Order: sequence, then C-alpha cells, then structure tokens
Amino acid sequence: MGYNKIPRQKLSISKKNKLWREQCVEAFIDLSNNGRSSGSSRRDDMQILYDYYNGVIDEADYRYVLQPYGKSRKNFPSQMRNYPIIKPIIDLLLGEKSKRPLNFTVTVQNSDSISVKEEAKKELIYKNLQQQFVNEMNARGMNTGLETEEVDLPGHIAEQFEVSYVDNRAIKGQNAINYIMQQQEVYDKLQKAWFHFLVTGEAYTHRGVRNSEPFFEILNPLDVDYDLDPDLEFVEDGDWASVKKFVHASSVIDAYYEYLDEEQILSLEEPSHSESDSYYLYASSHHRDPNSYRNRLIEVVQVYWKSRKRIGFLTFNNPETGGIEEQVVEDGFRMPVELKEKGAKVKWNWVNEVWEGLRLDGRMYIKIHPCVNQRNSLDNSSTCKLPINGRKYSDINSSNISLVKLGIPYQLNYNIYKYRLELAISKSKDMIAQFDINMIPKKWDMDKFMYYVEGSGIAWVDYNKEGIQLNPQHQTVMDLSIKTIEQYIALLESIMQEWEKLSGVNRQRQGSIGNYEGKATSQQAIVQSSHITEDIFRKFNRLEQRDLQALLDYSKEAWLTGKKAMYVMPDGTTDFLDLDSLNHMESEYGVFVSDSGKDQEKLQQIKQLSQSMVQNGVPASTIAEMFDAENFSQIKLKIKSAEKAMEELQQQQQEAQQQQQQAALEQQAKEAQDLNMNKEKDREVQIKVAMIHARDNDSNAKLNLDKGMRELDLKEQELNLKERDLDEKGRSNKSGEAIKRRDSENKVKIAKSKSKPSNK
Repeated sequence: MGYNKIPRQKLSISKKNKLWREQCVEAFIDLSNNGRSSGSSRRDDMQILYDYYNGVIDEADYRYVLQPYGKSRKNFPSQMRNYPIIKPIIDLLLGEKSKRPLNFTVTVQNSDSISVKEEAKKELIYKNLQQQFVNEMNARGMNTGLETEEVDLPGHIAEQFEVSYVDNRAIKGQNAINYIMQQQEVYDKLQKAWFHFLVTGEAYTHRGVRNSEPFFEILNPLDVDYDLDPDLEFVEDGDWASVKKFVHASSVIDAYYEYLDEEQILSLEEPSHSESDSYYLYASSHHRDPNSYRNRLIEVVQVYWKSRKRIGFLTFNNPETGGIEEQVVEDGFRMPVELKEKGAKVKWNWVNEVWEGLRLDGRMYIKIHPCVNQRNSLDNSSTCKLPINGRKYSDINSSNISLVKLGIPYQLNYNIYKYRLELAISKSKDMIAQFDINMIPKKWDMDKFMYYVEGSGIAWVDYNKEGIQLNPQHQTVMDLSIKTIEQYIALLESIMQEWEKLSGVNRQRQGSIGNYEGKATSQQAIVQSSHITEDIFRKFNRLEQRDLQALLDYSKEAWLTGKKAMYVMPDGTTDFLDLDSLNHMESEYGVFVSDSGKDQEKLQQIKQLSQSMVQNGVPASTIAEMFDAENFSQIKLKIKSAEKAMEELQQQQQEAQQQQQQAALEQQAKEAQDLNMNKEKDREVQIKVAMIHARDNDSNAKLNLDKGMRELDLKEQELNLKERDLDEKGRSNKSGEAIKRRDSENKVKIAKSKSKPSNK
C-alpha cells in the first residue's frame, strides 16, 4: 500500500479498527530503511564491513590499481590479496570482552525502600541491646535461659549495616537475574552483540515473554531499523522499530498458526516473490543464492510502535472503609448507576502503550494489537519501552562509525602496497647478462636458453654460428634488482603502526614487546592503549545494563504465579530461586552495571591484596569467596569481615603471648623465691656453725682480733703519709708550670715590641 503518513494514535480503542491497524504497520515499514529504496544502500554499506572483517575483497575497490587508464592487467606476476590487519584487532577486543566481568547490582527503588531500611537498622540495634542485657544478667548469675553471645559496639554495628544491608526484595531480584542469565545464555549472546558492535558500530536485542519465561535474543543489524531521532540514544526509548527477516514458509506457518486461516496458510506455501522486491536485496546481502531460496523463504516484517490509549481514574466512597478510594478503569468504562448516585467520578487521561504487528509476504497482516507484556513504571503508567533495544556507537550529527569502518582505508593501502611489493619482488632479477639474440645456439629456443640463464646463471652461446663476431657489447651486464623493495616494507610498517594507534590496540597490548622495552615502558603503553578503547566498552556496558533491566521487568509478567527453580551460578555452585508473585510484581527494581574497565583494575588490586592477606593468616576460602562475589559491595563486605577476623586473630595471638609472658614471669618469681629460701637456709646453717666455732675458739679469736686491729692502724698511717707527699709534689708542679707560663708570655711581648716600626 505504501502509506507515508502515520495514522493518528490518540484514538479511542473503538476507532482502532482493522484498516487503522494495517495502515499503521504499513506506515512504519515505509518509514523503515527496509521498505525504501535507500534500504539497499544501508544494507550494502553494512555488508561491506562484515566482508572486510572476514577478508572478502571487492575488486572494485582496487580497480584504479588493477586497471589503470581503463586497461586490465592480465597475466601480471602478482595478485591482489587480502592481508588482514583489521581482524586481529577485532578478535583481540572480543577476547578481552569475554574476560571482563559483568558485575551488576540490583536495587529496590520503591518509595518505601528508605523506611524499610531504617526499620531493619533499628531492629538490628535492638537485638544487639537485648543480647547485651542477656549477657549482663548471665554474668550476674541469673538464669535467663539464653546463651551469652559476643556483641559489637553500636557504632560498629551501624557502620557494618550500611555496608552489608541489602533489601530482601533486591536479593530476590538479584537471584531472578542470575536465573535468567543462565537459562537464556545471556553471557554468550552478549558476546555476539559485542561482535556486531565492533564490526558495524551497531548492536540490537529483542526482549520479552515467551512460554511464560523471559526471552533474550540478538538481532542482526542488517535486519533492524528504528526511529532516527538525533537525540535518541537507545532504541527502546524511541517511537518505533522494525525487524525484517526471510524465514522458511513452514517455520512461519508453525509460529503463527493460530493467527492464520486455511486460505492464508495455502497462500504462504507459495510465496509471491518478484524480481523487484526486497527479497533479492536481502539474499545478496546475506550471501545467499536468490534462486535457490526463492520458493522457500517468506518475508516477515515485525513492527513495534508507541500508540496512545485512554485510561480513567475512578474515585468513589467505599462504604466499608468510609474513605475515598481511586481505581484505574480502561477505555470504554461506563459508570454504574449506583456509583454515579453516590458521587463517583471518572477523570480521563491519555498514556503511552506499545503496539505490535506483522506483515507476511508483503501482503498479509496479522497480530496487530497492544503488546501483551507492557513495560510500565509503577509510578508513571505512561512510561513504556519497546521490546527492541540497541544503540549505535557514534552517529551524532554524522554517519555512524565502527572500528572496522575506521580501518578500511588502512586495509586498502596495506593490500595495495603488498601487491606492489609482490610485483617488485617478481620483477627483481638481480644482476643479469645481456646477450645478442643471435648468440643462441642452433636448435635452441628462447625458453631453453632462459632456463639455463635463470637456473645455472650460465648462458651457453655458439660462437661458431655464422654471422657471429666477438664483441664486448655482446656480454654487457644489467642491474635489474629493485631498490624500492625496502621502501615498500617500510611503508607497510608505517601503515600498520598508524592503524594500531588509531584503533587503540598497539603491539604491546597484543603481547609483542621489543627487547629494548622495559617492563614499565610496555605497561605504560598498554595503559595508554586501553584509554582509547575504553569508551566503546563503556557504551556497550550501558546497553547491557538496559537489557538486564528489561529482562528483570519482563520476569514480572512471565511469573505471575510465582517462580521456584534451581539454577547454577557462574562459579559452578547451585542456588534456588523462590519468588512470591505479589512481592515480585510490586517491586520497582533498578539494575546497575559497573564499569568493567575499573572493575578489572579493582580485581587486580584485590589479587595483590589477597597475597598479603594469605600471608597474614586469612583463610584461602575467604579469598575465594571474595573473587566469587557478585559485586564489589559484597567484596568490600568480605574484606571487612576478613579484616575483622584478622584483628580478632591478632588479638588472640596477643592475649596468648601475654599469657605466656605472665606465666614466664610467675615461673621466674617462683624460682627466685625458692633460691632465696635456699640461701636463707644456708645462712642459718653457716651462722650455727660459726657460733659453734666461736665458743670453741673464743680466746684465740680475741687475740687474733687485737692483732688485726693493730695491723690495720699501721696501714692506715702509711697511707696518710703517702697522700701528704703526693699533695706536696702536686703543688710544686703547679707552681713551676705557672712560672713557665709567665716566662713564655714575657718573651712574646718582647718579640712583638721589637717587630714594631720606629716613629723616627
């Protein structure tokens, strides 16, 4: 049909009839590049990017080299080949992304989240105070019936609470995401989206509910188009999006059987492709043979767009409670008489609503209705998002770019100079001899002659041949070596360096480190390189965050009756998901993905810290728990717990050491006491022995005592005489020194007076 104008969306549901719905689908397909002639150019441009990554050469890009002046070079001794310099860069970034952690945290953003947190804090402090009371009563000997437990200081409890507190609803949400990521293989699918993002600068995803489970799939950028609002960053926030695929007829019929009648099924079994439709464009862009799939593939275009619907806010007086209550009613609601008589009122408002629709084989419209699963905010019913999401790397005020697109000029030049190098090598013949053609021996052709020239370096000639005269010019030497080979090699090296600098993936980052480079130099080069590519990682991280948020939102619609399941965590452990449908539905979740680059740096620091922690006695199991933590908040908690454990261990060690020291001191005191007691006993024995000897030798003792006293007096007198003699000698020496000093001073004065000039 081809409608350029989008039908009015602010209509009552009664006016959104079959014609309106089909017009909407056709209008958005017409807006899409997939439905315009320009769509082929977009597909072709994107396909070129995939071709360059895969090393597929388009000879049209090298026509000016291979066909200069419009003349084809045939039978040249060189061939245009692809020497990939783009693919290794992309592959390295793919590998780096696979090793980067996807750390995310689920929070609860309900209006009561703050009050719930404060209540949890009060309860924890109250329990701590209760335990303190029990401990005190038990210490006084009262039988409380409760065991004494260790309690912490109130300030430390509050600090620990702020770090470790997680709303129970957030824990449930975190478990829900973990389960979905395992069931939908989200990690692997995101890696595929990352590949598209690097090659084309675009990545697109599809999220929703299928078979009562959230689903997640990656879309081919060649198949997606959306609202080209210059201020639009993410597709899900736009007004519309479309996805076009060509699917086997049997698969289409199986997928949409309940929406098709018998006539439509028979029609789909014979697709109505024409040579002018987009099927051939699609087939060529996907490297498929159009003729081989012509009668087996059907064009399927799925469209999502934001429409408007009318909802009412009914206010009435509830007789049971006696209060005024408000209730949301759908479009078409008619006020019951009994409510109207009691003063009930309805206030109507317009809100956004996501619709979907499909066009099959370019002529058949099915499933055009509001999406069953709407992503609305609990606080704002008008906020809704498309099931299709995605983003471009950089298309602000210009065409989008990608790493592959940036690398194409370098790849072209590299291939051309490789071609020139091969041509130069083939033309390089080193030093050859020049001979007159008449010197070829009889019965020899030119091929045989050149065989011996190139194979052995010898030119056999027949000087007896008629007409041959010996002439030095017959044997001149020509230098056919190409001096530009080294220049080509230098140019190739320069192209490679420029491309690596532009992409941000230098040789140090690729693991190629020169012998002249030190560890610090190479590490600095790697860090500088990562700064260039960090922006593309960051933008993709934000896309991941949006998709995880969507999956958690859609899980509310999928698990209306609750969810219980066993699943495997990334670390290999198993966990159990147990969700209450009501609490899950009423929880306003927020998913936050941390910066993977900064996470890498933090993990490296934690690894370095873990070594010292192990050396200081922290159990290896605690270190393992730190690495298995789902986010860095949990890691911080693990570190704090480890630090507390280390402090307690150090305190225990100090107490044990003090006890050992006290025991040693007590042992030393006891030994000293025993020694003193033994000495005292020895003295008592000695005294008794002395008393016995004194009684037996009393007379002799007195004589000896008198004699000793006299000898002592004589010695004392001799010492006094010697002291007086020494004093006299000292005074005499001092007097002599004084006299000598005065004589010296006088001699100096006399010498100075003699040295003064005369005034006469």
